[in-house]
Amino acid sequence: MTEQTNKTTADLATQRGALPLRNLQLLGIAGPEENRRALLRTAGGQTRLVHVGDSLRQGTIVAIGEDRIILNGGMGQRTLTLPDAPKAAA
Repeated sequence: MTEQTNKTTADLATQRGALPLRNLQLLGIAGPEENRRALLRTAGGQTRLVHVGDSLRQGTIVAIGEDRIILNGGMGQRTLTLPDAPKAAA
């Protein structure tokens, strides 16, 4: 089985300045509801595939939804959402 990249993610991946590079960013989500995985880009430029329960410097992944993840860490809960779709040229 192959999984295709979400169109929004694919479009943003080829645009300069679409993602703030100094923050943890959610790039994509894949898999069925009971076994979702999320692709993250760290502030250091690394990509990580994570599951619920995985720990990062920013906290532990407590939930992965269709368009967001929730981390629980020392500063409380934090939600990361998929980037907005790029605006169409007029």
